[in-house]
Amino acid sequence: MKQKLFLITPPFTQLNTPYPATAYMKVFLNTFEVPSEQEDLGIEVILKLFSKEGLENLFKVQGLKFKVSEQIISHNSKRIIALQDEYLQNHRSSNCFFARKKSNFGFVNLSRRLFA
Repeated sequence: MKQKLFLITPPFTQLNTPYPATAYMKVFLNTFEVPSEQEDLGIEVILKLFSKEGLENLFKVQGLKFKVSEQIISHNSKRIIALQDEYLQNHRSSNCFFARKKSNFGFVNLSRRLFA
């Protein structure tokens, strides 16, 4: 009985796009009939973070008003906090986009804002 390999991409390996190395390795192993599974924990972390529960927890933490190394909260962070209701309303659509189940999410939302 052949042992099955489990290929893992750790979270935050490549932040701007899925990291393809383990997927390519799985395909390569398949050509030699080596049983394997592949998991991208980076995508799993993003899906968890941008779930309704993850976003609610994130906004609860910012409400604690803790100090971070004497740094001032960035303009972008203030904007995200101000738009937290929109983030909570759109969490399902964004997760479908991250999981590649809905590829037009960004375009549709941008179009709505530009032409509404």
